[in-house]
Amino acid sequence: MRMLTLASAVLCSAVVVGSVVGAGGSEPEQAAETFVGLTLRLGAMTGHEEEVDSYFGPETLRPAAQDDPGGVVQLRADADALLSRMVLEEAAHPTPRGSRLLAQVRSFDSLLQVIGPAARSESFEDEAQRLYARSVPSLEAGAAHQVIAALEAAVPGPGPLSQRMVGFYRDFIVPADRRRVVFERALRECRSRTLAHWQLPRAEKIDVEWTDSVPAAWHRYRGGWRSTLQINPDAVALVGSAIDVACHEGYPGHHAQFLLQDQRAQPAGLPVEDRVVLLRSPASVLREGAANFGVELAFPFEERVAFDERVLFPLARLDPRQARRYETVHRLVDQLSAAAAPIIASYRDNRLSSDDAEQQLANKALVTSPRALLEFADHYGAYVLGYTAVRDSVRAYVTTRVTARSHIIAKDDWSVLYELVSDPYGATDFGTAVLHISGDNT
Repeated sequence: MRMLTLASAVLCSAVVVGSVVGAGGSEPEQAAETFVGLTLRLGAMTGHEEEVDSYFGPETLRPAAQDDPGGVVQLRADADALLSRMVLEEAAHPTPRGSRLLAQVRSFDSLLQVIGPAARSESFEDEAQRLYARSVPSLEAGAAHQVIAALEAAVPGPGPLSQRMVGFYRDFIVPADRRRVVFERALRECRSRTLAHWQLPRAEKIDVEWTDSVPAAWHRYRGGWRSTLQINPDAVALVGSAIDVACHEGYPGHHAQFLLQDQRAQPAGLPVEDRVVLLRSPASVLREGAANFGVELAFPFEERVAFDERVLFPLARLDPRQARRYETVHRLVDQLSAAAAPIIASYRDNRLSSDDAEQQLANKALVTSPRALLEFADHYGAYVLGYTAVRDSVRAYVTTRVTARSHIIAKDDWSVLYELVSDPYGATDFGTAVLHISGDNT
């Protein structure tokens, strides 16, 4: 997950905007540098540090002070000034870069509205629409009943299914001293499978840091074909988590996504506005959905079972004969993921108490750690939809594009996903999907 992502108080809006714009260069470049400076101010504010997931642009754009007493209110005023100027500039002198940058500034302005003094005053649905152009999905009752029935058969025994699931997972915990070797092998396999479809820079590398300082796994792209991936060993405690985390955070997930975007921008490199990565942005939530879709793309069910049986289960010192059963249950639980979204929305809108929400998440969506999921939603809001709803939208988008283009030119799922993640703010239909992606894209 993202897994999880200054200016001095004496600077008023006009000075903040004017001081950067006056640095010289073209209007898009000036506006881009101003935008980056604004985002970095947010990332330096106490309580908002994770809003800037990573930054690998010029250090000269970092504001010098470590706090901004003007807070989000002043920052939004500065962002509004930039937005107004850009709207006029684009109307008079439209450019592809200016159009893309304008979309980024608008998204940032929407984020400031969500996290400002009026935070949590709007509904979960409104937040999802404002930030990501998403609606809160739901799982059709009949489909949910079918999945529950299949899980009842797969995990038989006395007591509620949610309790039986806890016991089921207990049999597939990787010993603490084997988690690194299991994860590293999964990461190599995810990379190998991705390289069979995508050409990545030879010098690319993920620096893996094992630490208790993050709750799960956290990827940051550093530029220069390098990423840092911090992992809490508990995040890969279950044998199946090794593949999920390795593919999502590494290949063909976040690390590969940034490699492709950076590679596509050569030789000039990424523009400065794409060197700051805002966590709660349309591009980032798309990357989450694409990363989760990438797991199933790299490991179709039968291939995943075979790799488990041949490699991961023996490495984890687990019985390979149980691999198919584990992956069958894992896939069924994943099919229930959409059932969690309306529960989270009701909780965030104060229609459900935390106790009732936890109970519903455990019983209806079979979430094994409902409290942790609610805490994530408390902190990141509608961003939680990226892992399920946007994943499903990406799957539908890719499938539709493959089918639509099959009679024109050979396109497979990997090719369409490549186009989508390598140019997330492009002026093509894929770029439009980043900002307005939905399950019925055609």
